[in-house]
Amino acid sequence: MRIHGCLRSMVVALAVASTALVSPGCSKSPEITAESIDDNWALTEQHEPGSVVMTVAQDGRVTALVKDRDGKPIAEGVTGNVTVKVPGKDGAPVTAELVPEPKSGGVLLAKIPPLEDDLTEVNYEFKVKGEPFTGVLHVPRGGTRELQESAKENQAIKVEGKKGPNGGVLQPVGDDIVEIVADKATGDVRVYVLDLNLKPVPIGQREIKLAIHTASGPDVIVLAPGPDRLYFTGKLKAKVNPTKITVVLKEGGHTDVVLCNYHPGSVIVVGPSAPVIGILVATAWAVKVNVKPTVVVHDDDDDDGRRVIVVHKGKGKGKGRGRWRWK
Repeated sequence: MRIHGCLRSMVVALAVASTALVSPGCSKSPEITAESIDDNWALTEQHEPGSVVMTVAQDGRVTALVKDRDGKPIAEGVTGNVTVKVPGKDGAPVTAELVPEPKSGGVLLAKIPPLEDDLTEVNYEFKVKGEPFTGVLHVPRGGTRELQESAKENQAIKVEGKKGPNGGVLQPVGDDIVEIVADKATGDVRVYVLDLNLKPVPIGQREIKLAIHTASGPDVIVLAPGPDRLYFTGKLKAKVNPTKITVVLKEGGHTDVVLCNYHPGSVIVVGPSAPVIGILVATAWAVKVNVKPTVVVHDDDDDDGRRVIVVHKGKGKGKGRGRWRWK
């Protein structure tokens, strides 16, 4: 009887020990660390004193990491917060403190309201030993992940080094190519939708807005259709080339959001040393819009023959949504 009692005590002790080992309150590993944050759809913005690596998820979870000039994570002495404008609440800003995540190597976490608008402005502010890091991200409903995925999809569309018919900047957005251009003298902005030959076509029922970043701060421009819906038009707050442009294009219930000139894994330089995006040109707006359909023969590489796709037809609405590629 005594032996059985001892065995029973040992079994109970082992069970308690096992429970303690798997208990979630004992030693929980962080989900995201300084080593893994870059693999979780983060954007990196380079400031003068260092860089900020940040993810914003659709559910409102924000993760951030500050690095020094040498790219090493700063694990201690970092404080910060993020502020967003919540749609539908009279533009009232909501601020959330960034709290250090234990054992993560410097990752900070915050929770903002879920992303519900097609574009949400997220302002961040950090202090590292009194040195400020401030910046602004404009993120779609899918957060930084959506921006990374759209940039990855656009890698095969080769428009770098090319100019639009008005001398503006070319940017793939969803199934379209757009030209973003502004008049140097007046600050008037136009956005054209282009066909595969880089010729302007009517905008159809599309809608576009731009989040523009300049040295004077961010500005969101909701563009209006021009005469006969041949292009979009708006106005720059300041007649200077921007350092960042986020493009939102809606069509037929579908929305695409891209960060202009961004490539997956690249660093976005901000602040005084940031390169500008050259949309300001001296223009007479003399380029005509092609209102005729553009027909493209596309080989889909599946050995079943060739098929013809009408890319732009009638008032400019694309037919057959799908990813086309440039040669």
